Amino acid sequence: MTTNRVRKGVIRGRMAASGESYVVAARRMTVPRGSKAPDARTAAALATRYWEPAESLDLPCPCGGTCAPGERCTRCHATYRHAARIPGSDTDVELWQDRYDCTGCANTYSFTVSLPDRPWGAVQTVPQRGGREPIVRIKPFEGIGHPNLPA
Repeated sequence: MTTNRVRKGVIRGRMAASGESYVVAARRMTVPRGSKAPDARTAAALATRYWEPAESLDLPCPCGGTCAPGERCTRCHATYRHAARIPGSDTDVELWQDRYDCTGCANTYSFTVSLPDRPWGAVQTVPQRGGREPIVRIKPFEGIGHPNLPA
């Protein structure tokens, strides 16, 4: 039997990070349609991957507090805002790529962050016959879209 404990925990974590009410945080939490009730690791990965940027730079970032917004753009001198997070590696499930967009022009930059407590997938070892080396495969959690791996 599945409970809503994990989902409520994710919503409360978003509330704490963004300062939103419970209802607003629940409505803004985007989970792809058709996915079944996620386990705790999948729910944490979904909350890390799917969120909307804060409307104002005065509000804390809803990504979970692991970003560093506030850098100045060299082109227009406006401030960069944390805009998105996607899986950042084909081989390491703990790496995420953060994208920052300028609030004044079309500049953007990205860098990779390590979040060991929030992996985006699981590492699977597939044994081979005949004493050959096992194959290591990365499988993203359900609902986590990886730009370089097949769905």
